Amino acid sequence: MKSKALSLPPAAASRTPASARPATGRKKTGMGTKHDDKRIAILRTAAQLFAERGYESTSLDNIAERLGMHKATLYHYVANKESILYQCQMLSFSDLDNVIEKTRDRSVPVLQRLRDFVRSLAVAQNSDFGRCLVLVGQRPLEMSSGSDGDIRQFQRRLDSTVRALVTEGIADGSVRPCDPGMFSALLFGTLNWVPRWYSESGKLSIPQVADNFMDTLIDGIAAARR
Repeated sequence: MKSKALSLPPAAASRTPASARPATGRKKTGMGTKHDDKRIAILRTAAQLFAERGYESTSLDNIAERLGMHKATLYHYVANKESILYQCQMLSFSDLDNVIEKTRDRSVPVLQRLRDFVRSLAVAQNSDFGRCLVLVGQRPLEMSSGSDGDIRQFQRRLDSTVRALVTEGIADGSVRPCDPGMFSALLFGTLNWVPRWYSESGKLSIPQVADNFMDTLIDGIAAARR
């Protein structure tokens, strides 16, 4: 599934170093939309190259060459390589705010909400932008300017969401007593490996992979039925 563009919240933009922020101030005209579409195409290509070659081994020349454009043209859309990586990694969270909000709907059984959350997260992680975040990580941003804070904050939200669901399940009896933090660590450790081995030519789709994981994990944490 292709990720949709994510608009950074104002607080995130204010904490991001200027060198890593996308250009602002463009009106939402036809030209502005065309500019944004081109910027997203550049970011998607960069994300693919970062995942394939690694961040350090990918240059702006490589990105321009893959796109069939001059390197100088890139600067009309992005500031530098750090900015590209930051935007790629933020785009990996596309739509996940809505997914997190849905986990709070207590009219849906907690284990079903957990399953739906994991399926959505797996799809996001295996998009072009998601693979970039998983395979490259935040270390290049942390080393250059510390602009990885927004990414880490969102990852903590994902962890808190899983812990809250497991805790709720324990309270209502649908999940047997366990350590929510350890379960979250197990879950994310499992999901984070998928972009490293998954192939679209395989037998299972990403949602099917996620469902298989959850079948195993839920069988391990669901309370025994009477």
